[in-house]
Amino acid sequence: MSNQRFNLSALAVRNSSVTVFLIVLIFIAGLVSFVKLGRAEDPAFTIKVMTIVTA
Repeated sequence: MSNQRFNLSALAVRNSSVTVFLIVLIFIAGLVSFVKLGRAEDPAFTIKVMTIVTA
């Protein structure tokens, strides 16, 4: 039985170029998502109006 466990930190340090590439890729994907995010400058809202007629 092996006592070695998966060590993500050691893997990231060993493959620093891959780690930097993935960080940059995630950052760019976040920026693209933010830019494409829908914006409602004037959101739709309803104005409730009531008419009262008195005699």
